[in-house]
Amino acid sequence: MENDFSGSAQYYDIILGKDNFRKHAQFVSKLLKKYKVKSVLELGCGSGLYLFPLKKLGFKIDGLDISKEMLYLARKQDKKIKLYQEDMSKFKINKKYDSIICLNSSLVLLPNFKLIEKTLRNCYKHLNKNGILLLDLPNHYKEIKESNFSQEKETYKIKNGTLEVIFRDYKKNNKWVSEWFGFVKQKNNFSNFHEYYEELIYSPKELEKSLKNLGFKVLNVFGSRRGGTFDKNKSYRRFYVCQKF
Repeated sequence: MENDFSGSAQYYDIILGKDNFRKHAQFVSKLLKKYKVKSVLELGCGSGLYLFPLKKLGFKIDGLDISKEMLYLARKQDKKIKLYQEDMSKFKINKKYDSIICLNSSLVLLPNFKLIEKTLRNCYKHLNKNGILLLDLPNHYKEIKESNFSQEKETYKIKNGTLEVIFRDYKKNNKWVSEWFGFVKQKNNFSNFHEYYEELIYSPKELEKSLKNLGFKVLNVFGSRRGGTFDKNKSYRRFYVCQKF
């Protein structure tokens, strides 16, 4: 099943929270500036939750996503920004970047590890010498331990109405599944959507071995999108900082 968020695209920024991503972008910016990065490609850029804050912070950034709906929303915000509608495991761009970033668990939305390796190989090809690769991934160990078969409900204010979303998370074989059941009320109109997406429950050891074999060095692993030491039992994220060598 394709994880393209086509059903909820227009509400995606509201559900995830733009303000949170602006704060996360500050951390990403700090890392990129540390390695003197100027040009950036974001894989899985979606509607631009990282793309536009990073552009405002001074980076020459392009975006790539498989979802036509998401890129349409990004294009509405900035008609001049360069966007590519492509599969991250197959993209070919006649250009190299100082950094490639793949954030918000986008890498593990790929259905198997072979495609993850293919994507990482593609990243290597499209990076300049000593280029920086940032990977923001979930720590499934903690998620499964704390949230398997969990359900939550959130209500959001939207123009002329409200949006209610029920979130369900559970482990299914080698996938971590999230389902969103959305109910929209605007004036006298009702609509709904259902999103089903799967994250591959990856092996960190296998990932790190693959990075090394492909020519990357892992410089650091943070425990959140704002930094901090990674702890398998406490951290919700694995935020990799890698360098092409």
